[in-house]
Amino acid sequence: NFIGASSAVLRDQGGNVVINLFCGPVVNAARGIASQVNTAVHGFVSNFMTALNPQITKSYASGNRDYMMTLIFQGARLSFYMLLVLSLPIFVNTYYILTLWLKIVPEHTASFVQLILLFGLSESISNPLITAMLATGKIRNYQLVVGGLQLMNLPVSYILLRIGLFPEIVIVVAIILSQCCLVARLLMLHRMIKLSIRKYLKKVYVNVCTVTLASSIIPCTYVKYNVTDTFGEFIVITLMSMLCVCVTIYYIGCTKKERNFINNKLKYYISKRIRL
Repeated sequence: NFIGASSAVLRDQGGNVVINLFCGPVVNAARGIASQVNTAVHGFVSNFMTALNPQITKSYASGNRDYMMTLIFQGARLSFYMLLVLSLPIFVNTYYILTLWLKIVPEHTASFVQLILLFGLSESISNPLITAMLATGKIRNYQLVVGGLQLMNLPVSYILLRIGLFPEIVIVVAIILSQCCLVARLLMLHRMIKLSIRKYLKKVYVNVCTVTLASSIIPCTYVKYNVTDTFGEFIVITLMSMLCVCVTIYYIGCTKKERNFINNKLKYYISKRIRL
């Protein structure tokens, strides 16, 4: 666990150190602002995972493998969806939101925010996998492999900044290595708990990628041809983004069984409100 925790610290704080070393405190401040935005958005999903994690551990301990796999797949998708609902409006309105908040926006801040949001989305689908791995109790090899991959963030970022690449390359490296860690987790869980990599890719990875692309088309196209310079336009784009994400999740991201569950819950809620 020390190896895994240390690698995460070096990934995040080490990135700050190398940015400050090569790009100066202004760019480092831009990354710090982006991290604050990501923390605020990610806190919502962490509450969901706090509720889900004990169920994954309990199902493994009781030998209920099928239920555990269901929790892993659904938990990964739902974590991603909740984060996407909050992230897409920020992603398409990044500069306007930063202008409202800071008045004078430091250079690179908007791109840092957008990349860190992408990094958060990349990490979100791995959270149930991490819980499943920890539930087995066999964490030595996992921490060595995944921790070792995360430790590569610092030297790779240092080398790339050393040769003169843009400051945002630190987050790009983190996103790429996050995907490498996802592959490592899948391979190890396939061996340890017989997790189907094909099912995970189909039910989770391809699913969330499709939802993300489909829900982004209308908001991104609108922003491309309309500059957000008033609060009214900001509200319209935000509502449009959230509506596009919710509709896409319902029709593309959810299974028929999940749609029926949502419909029943909505009918119950509406009928209850009518009676009141």
